[in-house]
Amino acid sequence: MVGQNQATAQTTPHDPRPDELIKRLRQAGLLARLSPDDLRAVLALVRVRSLLAGEVLVTAGSSDTNLYLLRRGKLFVRVPSKDNRDPIVRTAQPGDMLNELAFISGHPSEATVEAVTPAQVWYIPRDDFQKLLRRRPAMRGALTYNAENQKYVTQRKRFDTQRPGEVVLWFSRRHWWVFARRLGLPMALLVFSLGLWVISFQQPIISAFVPVLSVGGLFIALVIFLWLLVDWLNDYYVITDQRLVHRERILILYDAQEEAPLAMVQNVTVNRPSALSSLFDIGDILIETMGAQANIRFDWVSQPDRVASLILEQQARARAEKLAIDRAKIRTELRRELGILPRPPAPEAPKVATRKTPSAWLARQRALLRNLRNELLPRMRLVRDGNVVVYRKHWLVLVRAILLPALLLLLYIVVLAIIAIFTTSLRQLLFGTPAVLLVALVGFGLLLRLIWLYEDWRNDLYMISKDQVIDYKRTPFGLGGTSQRAASLSNIQNVSATTKGLLDNLFNIGDVIIRTAGMENELSFLRVWNPRGVQRELLMRIEAHRIAKQEEEASRRWQELATLIGIYDELRQIHPSPRTL
Repeated sequence: MVGQNQATAQTTPHDPRPDELIKRLRQAGLLARLSPDDLRAVLALVRVRSLLAGEVLVTAGSSDTNLYLLRRGKLFVRVPSKDNRDPIVRTAQPGDMLNELAFISGHPSEATVEAVTPAQVWYIPRDDFQKLLRRRPAMRGALTYNAENQKYVTQRKRFDTQRPGEVVLWFSRRHWWVFARRLGLPMALLVFSLGLWVISFQQPIISAFVPVLSVGGLFIALVIFLWLLVDWLNDYYVITDQRLVHRERILILYDAQEEAPLAMVQNVTVNRPSALSSLFDIGDILIETMGAQANIRFDWVSQPDRVASLILEQQARARAEKLAIDRAKIRTELRRELGILPRPPAPEAPKVATRKTPSAWLARQRALLRNLRNELLPRMRLVRDGNVVVYRKHWLVLVRAILLPALLLLLYIVVLAIIAIFTTSLRQLLFGTPAVLLVALVGFGLLLRLIWLYEDWRNDLYMISKDQVIDYKRTPFGLGGTSQRAASLSNIQNVSATTKGLLDNLFNIGDVIIRTAGMENELSFLRVWNPRGVQRELLMRIEAHRIAKQEEEASRRWQELATLIGIYDELRQIHPSPRTL
């Protein structure tokens, strides 16, 4: 059972001994050079947490970014290793600072920290400290970083879809040779322009045309060179601590981005297609995921073997962190079963909001108006039931579809108005005889065509739920039935977003291609607004789903383990000493 002298772990604001804390902060390193006024500001952020012996303070791979300073007690620091273990690398003593890298960079914790004895720590929440730095920007220059932390501090955002806290491990473009070998045309124009000047000295009769031709040739060569340079700079490859990214762009004409989480990578192949690539250490890297066609290519990159090793190392690190999390939770469950740690309290029932709510009638009217608006003028992105995200094709798709029928209907109305106003005999023929039925039928047909096309656009939905991605199609008014393709988020291997054409780039319209591990391994969100935003949201849902599945599976294993331990303890009580055969 839990010892009577062990206090329950707690978190309380502000330490009662600020002088001791300031002294420790000055000795800790990161905050040592802060001014007394800045230290007092930091002191207002400090909280205190008490730990029981055996309690885990930080888990490797977790999102805990607090900065901890050990006040008393002893802590073990475990770091995941390549052999999928988490050995103890050091013992923290009073005055040691912990979780410093996560506090500085926002990157997940790299070590597991657990209490050996009852302990107490001071801690500073990272979000509060970042707010303080924004109020006091001069503080940043007074912070003291070691060599390991400095590289995270100096790193800035490297690409436009980089997530907060995401660390770029490798960023590259195609080898410069790819750019150089495309310079044949501008170099030819340059030689042509210079050659004209040489010829003009020998043939004065053509000297009058030389300036125009030379300047024109040089201008065209410069434009082509700049175009090729920008095109080369726009394409890049990225390896982060979370994913792989391949961005391919042609200025205002084409934009595509492929992504795959590191956890989905199954195989990495390096290919050097020629002797030249071997000479310059250039190659292609093919990253294969579990889907049959779910591949990402890094073409013409320098030192491809080193890049491939980096991908595999990050995979191994991610696996080691996951196993470290599992081992830390298993240790906690074992300590609870053995009575070393108390069991967590039951969750409290959620409190009912006491704020004044509108009347039921008014709430119904608001919901009715909101639903009517969404039915008649649907949004391109809509959140339903607080969790399901619904996308539609861009309204420009609808405009293109109804443009000709709308013009015909408008022309029809204008012609009828002209006849009704200016042509008495034709008016009598069309409106005063049974021919009016034919006139009305033509107008009704044009109007029905518009409504049909609008319904056909409105009824096609792309949905992302907490565990599925769905492509839903419904014929206008349901006359031709419906079809629905769905894929589990756990089966998605990679997601690419593509924008093609000048108009689509101006309106930020594109296609999102979702590749899965199934036989028909592709779903498409066609002509959606902000395709890279859709891609980003989908990948974040995939990651959250993967983590939830892992936690669910781990919880099941822990319950089985707890049951085995309980049975073992019961048998030990029944049979206190084994029989000797």
